[in-house]
Amino acid sequence: MPSSPTDPPPVPEEDEDAPPIEVPKKRMPPPLPGKRGVAAEVRSLERHVCPECGGKAEWDPGKAELVCPFCGTHFPRVGPPPMPGAIVEHDLDRTLAELGEKGHSVDTSTRRVQCNNCHAVLVRSADTVAQHCDFCGSPELLDYQDIQSPISPESLLPAVVSQEKAYHSLKAFLGARWFAPNDLKRRNLVDRIHRVYLPYWTFDASAECPWTAESGTYYYVTVRDRDANGNMVTRQERRIKWRSASGHVSTWFDDIVVSGSRGLDIELLQKLEPFPTKELVPYETRYVSGWQVEHYQVPLLDAARNGFGTMEGLLREMCGSEVPGDTYRNLRIYPEFSDKTFKHILVPIWLLAYQYRGKTWQGAVNAVTGSTYARFPISAWKVAFVTLLVIAVVALILVLMQR
Repeated sequence: MPSSPTDPPPVPEEDEDAPPIEVPKKRMPPPLPGKRGVAAEVRSLERHVCPECGGKAEWDPGKAELVCPFCGTHFPRVGPPPMPGAIVEHDLDRTLAELGEKGHSVDTSTRRVQCNNCHAVLVRSADTVAQHCDFCGSPELLDYQDIQSPISPESLLPAVVSQEKAYHSLKAFLGARWFAPNDLKRRNLVDRIHRVYLPYWTFDASAECPWTAESGTYYYVTVRDRDANGNMVTRQERRIKWRSASGHVSTWFDDIVVSGSRGLDIELLQKLEPFPTKELVPYETRYVSGWQVEHYQVPLLDAARNGFGTMEGLLREMCGSEVPGDTYRNLRIYPEFSDKTFKHILVPIWLLAYQYRGKTWQGAVNAVTGSTYARFPISAWKVAFVTLLVIAVVALILVLMQR
């Protein structure tokens, strides 16, 4: 790119006879990475009972197995392992056509759940699939068929980050934030950390994307002008020659993820990504036993719009990188997608919610990769201290300059 008068010789600013630029088609790799109803009655499933004391087992990420929280007994998988190839990509267009109205709405009704351990009856919202019984503490598991979920998760990421590691990771994150209040850094937050499986959608597609744009090439001309003292001077002025350009990008997208949760700040979730979707395993209730599991609140159609919107944004960047010259303007893309598929998956996080001076703040840890992020209050006196320090430094510089 020209940066001085010694660069390539000037070219005419306008050349109406110049032919448009046609960039050959290029195959590119993929970029890195409601309705209300009446209350229904369902029964929590009798699964993963401890063989020693009869308590309900919970999945322990640190030990990667089921552990009884009452007597500490460890025991392996209950039932045979899933068959190979159990993780399936579903045809998006066909599924949306089959779902009809259910494809762009979610069930917001409440339901009464009877615990199979103590037989207490509890009221649960439709956005919850699993959590603990309020009376006996047993982990509840609701069958997706019982709650009449239009789409059930067929795969998930097993949690591998323990609660202890998540706690220390969050404490280290907050401790490294200089502007956070000191009393917050000293606070014990372990009882405010909860384990949650969040619903996610993934989308795949092949893309053919023609594009058009105006390609700009820099050149320089010598112009005469007057300086601040009124003297005539010459200077080099950069100009741009514009030419029409077009091309075609061909690529594919694999596992573009879209959150199916509305309970967490989307920016907070994005700080925890990516989730390693290549490590997905077939859905088994043992992985979610003892964890709260959220039912998706973003329906498939809305999630698909978000996912393909992300794809179009990536395609725009890819097409922009193909425009020749030094700069470009008026880029237009015309994407066409095929082989569109999706999966509904569950991903685990450790969620922190705490109160500080009457306001709720959230933090989270990716329970697979350990990525950590938290929102935190800003200490007013620390801000004031930095402001006064900057003013003092500026004043000192001005004093030294006047000497």
